[in-house]
Amino acid sequence: MKKENIVLIVIAAVVIAFGAGRMSKNVKDSQAGAPTQPATVGDQAPAAAAGVGANGIPASMPSKGAANGLVTILEVSDFQCPFCSRVGPTVKQILEAYPNDVKIVWANQPLPFHQNAKPAAVAALAAHKQGKFWEMHDKLFGNQQQLSAESYDKWAKEIGLDVAKFKKDIADPALLQQVEKESAAASATGAGGTPSFFINGKLIQGAQPFDEFKKAIDAALADAKAVSAGKTGIEQIKLAAAKTGGETGTKVIAYFLEGKAPAAEAAPAKREEAKADDGPATPPPDSVDVWKVPVDPKRDSVKGDSDKALITIVEISDFQCPFCSRGANTLTEVEKAYGDKVRLVFKHHPLPFHKDARPASLAAISAGKQGKFWQFYDKAFANQQALTDENLTAWAKEIGLDMAKFDSVRKDPATDKIIVEDMDLAGTVGVRGTPGFFINGRKLVGAQPLPMFKAIIDEELKKAEASGKKGQALYDDIIAKGKVFTELNEKVNDFNVEGLPFKGKKDAPITIVAFSDFQCPYCSRVAEPVKAVYDANPDKVKVVFAHFPLPFHNMAKPASTAAQLAFEQGGPDLFWKVHDALFAAQRELSEDKIKEIAATAGVDKAKLEDALKSDKYAGLFKKTQEMGEKAGVEGTPSLYINGRKFEPSAGYAPESFAKAIALLKK
Repeated sequence: MKKENIVLIVIAAVVIAFGAGRMSKNVKDSQAGAPTQPATVGDQAPAAAAGVGANGIPASMPSKGAANGLVTILEVSDFQCPFCSRVGPTVKQILEAYPNDVKIVWANQPLPFHQNAKPAAVAALAAHKQGKFWEMHDKLFGNQQQLSAESYDKWAKEIGLDVAKFKKDIADPALLQQVEKESAAASATGAGGTPSFFINGKLIQGAQPFDEFKKAIDAALADAKAVSAGKTGIEQIKLAAAKTGGETGTKVIAYFLEGKAPAAEAAPAKREEAKADDGPATPPPDSVDVWKVPVDPKRDSVKGDSDKALITIVEISDFQCPFCSRGANTLTEVEKAYGDKVRLVFKHHPLPFHKDARPASLAAISAGKQGKFWQFYDKAFANQQALTDENLTAWAKEIGLDMAKFDSVRKDPATDKIIVEDMDLAGTVGVRGTPGFFINGRKLVGAQPLPMFKAIIDEELKKAEASGKKGQALYDDIIAKGKVFTELNEKVNDFNVEGLPFKGKKDAPITIVAFSDFQCPYCSRVAEPVKAVYDANPDKVKVVFAHFPLPFHNMAKPASTAAQLAFEQGGPDLFWKVHDALFAAQRELSEDKIKEIAATAGVDKAKLEDALKSDKYAGLFKKTQEMGEKAGVEGTPSLYINGRKFEPSAGYAPESFAKAIALLKK
């Protein structure tokens, strides 16, 4: 795109490593040592309601800052994104520096691989309805590892909300629709990552330091004073868009601020609103590939004719997930529209933070053993807020089950094994959150609207009718060569790790090379499971630390210098001692702190001073980075096991390593 386009929304170059997270070397981060819990200036937005608030901004969108400022900053963000959290102090600094000129407007963009981001966004908007969005905003960002329904209720009480009203508002479909509409607006205008900021329509992306924002704000202020004739808010952005002719800028105004929904990315419809004759949609680009999602009519819960159906839709779902309920409602409309041409297959994926989801799945499977899975399915989704053991039992009675058999089967370990197998399957086809759908093997992620399902179904119907096959035979033929997510890339890289820190036997049969950065938050998290794998297999595993200090982490290179000197001076023992201490103090890293850590561990102070001044290991770091880039390293952490890139679907947990190591033995 051209520079003159008023709004460019670019994917924030944050490479997320399949659940574990990864920081891209192309993303500028916030300044080292900045606190991660955002502070705010007082909330100046009215409680969410229909209509338009100050500056022409919709009242439903939280805002703060100058009521009539010449500069409006649209912050597109995700409550589970660590980079979004980091930029909070910078936003506060902006408002303090420009109290009469800048207004911040919040828009939600929960990323699909952040399972807690969308519920958190709904909770924040529920708080906004009582005028306390920013208080909840701070709670969410200050406690990103504790995002759950229980936490939202707790924080609502702590910030003084009417908790009963808060709970009622969370359940209001309108708030979910707002989140999805804002997310669709981001997608329609090109946004794929967070945080992104639009300063009077001009993009600044990522958790940038204050100075970068200041340059953009000062430029926007100068333009505003020169051409706006006192206009503010949306009118100011419109003038800027008209001046530069930016088509994307016009879309952002329409979709984010004027509330118009892009056709293909519109928020999922409610059950009563989804109709078979809804308008056409374009299938998303990532729905083209066919995935190998096996279906066994004797094992799985199937609804439809396995001998005649032309379309098989596999639903990977969680009974406690509100988005799964919406997806289930849409499938009902799919059935109405396509009749016996479609069969539905349910696979269980109870998410760990939904405490009632797994018991509900066990009960549903047990009901299925008596031929009544789908009746129980309807009961569970219709009563998501009441998935208690008492209710599961009551519903079983209502649909006429043999209760002794029902209780016996749901307590049988073999029943839980079905859930485990389904969850493992979800990992092999790249599904981490819920719901996930596969239409004749083609993936559709999230609670998509009916037109999106129809777009894929209609394409697949033509293919199926032309094939002359039907039912299970047709489906097996379609997925026979389907994709399967492999945790270990097939390409084997030959790494020269001479001189790099390691632990374990030099000739160990398993070598884990970790390209890492001491200032990267994901790297500190991965260090623990890597240590656990080594501790469990000290004679079989060697771990190599490959320095990959990212350019926007100003303390990463000094930290690597101290750690490498520790290895040179005291071998593996001293290196890992310094390694652990640096990660433990990651948020406090400064050159003085690095020197303190190294000296406390026993590193020679004078030699460290010389190494830092002379950039002693510049050559080694350059060599390691070039080696990593050649192997496909784009960010940190990047792990390779026996030269093969390791990208686990379930994150860098010890069990993921165990699976990968087992693959090597085959």
